[in-house]
Amino acid sequence: MPTIKDVAAHAGVSASTVHYALNGKRSISPEVRQRVLDAVQALDYSASAVAQRLREHRSYSLGLIAPELPASDAAMMEILTATAATTSAADHTLGIYLNQTPDQVLGLLRAQHVDGVLLIETTHHDPRIEALRGTPHPFVLIGQTGDMTGLTTVDFDFEQAFYLAFDHLARLGHRHLGFIVPYGATDDQPQRKENWYATLRGYRRAQQEHDLHVELEPAVLNIEDGHRAALRLTARAPQITAIVASGHTQVGVLRALYSQGRRVPDDCSVVGVTTAQIAEWTIPRLTSVDLPLREMSVTASELLLRKVGGETVTEQVLFPARLIDRESTAPPRTAQPEST
Repeated sequence: MPTIKDVAAHAGVSASTVHYALNGKRSISPEVRQRVLDAVQALDYSASAVAQRLREHRSYSLGLIAPELPASDAAMMEILTATAATTSAADHTLGIYLNQTPDQVLGLLRAQHVDGVLLIETTHHDPRIEALRGTPHPFVLIGQTGDMTGLTTVDFDFEQAFYLAFDHLARLGHRHLGFIVPYGATDDQPQRKENWYATLRGYRRAQQEHDLHVELEPAVLNIEDGHRAALRLTARAPQITAIVASGHTQVGVLRALYSQGRRVPDDCSVVGVTTAQIAEWTIPRLTSVDLPLREMSVTASELLLRKVGGETVTEQVLFPARLIDRESTAPPRTAQPEST
């Protein structure tokens, strides 16, 4: 296998000139660069990526630090594919690390397995974030935490999203509603996800503004538990005329209503906060505040790449919420006048 010295001898230049010609870090005359490229082609030379990384003390790899990933979670796959595509376009690889302790996250960075990390599913008191604060290691959050001082973050306006969901139903005339909420969302515990606080703020703002009667039903935020939660909710409160589904529960909610012979939206309206990919493929098409997960992931990856490249970045990007009125909402059969 030819070495950089072989290329240098073939081109009649020094090994350092070959290095600079290939990595573009110094100005090389066009004639010399072409001689080097001709030698590379003639010898079928491929530079050692490992050697380059050792010299530069970089791995050219980013880490996505995530909780356990359910295989059926389409939303999580949007994050993974968008992040991987962005890092690959920047000639970096992406490593996925599940259920990492703070010490394990620091270990990945100290051992140079990764140059920087994206943290997702952040909580109000997140020990991973606290471990990284004050270190030189680049990191970016997709989400928020209790203390946002000095952090680089990308998030979605969950408070406005859930306000818009309830406000939309209220303006249609619904006054008795159900709300599928995450287990633990109403408990004040350290590992509570930060976006749950925003979710409840948005719901309560709309509830007070429109004088809504809302039945809360806790669920694990997946399709199966959304189905079970909707069955419990409609059995306990059959008077509800609409349901707001959080997380990835909306498909289960639609199935539960169908199994009970309730037509959507004639007998019960449904609003979700989910991705457009999911909302467009339900029957009926789901009225939803669409989560821009792909755009959020690309933005977060680009911010992390800038930090890894040496820039000082403390941007906090909040994507706005917008409700898309599709086919799953309508006025209740006996509409009540909107409160003033």
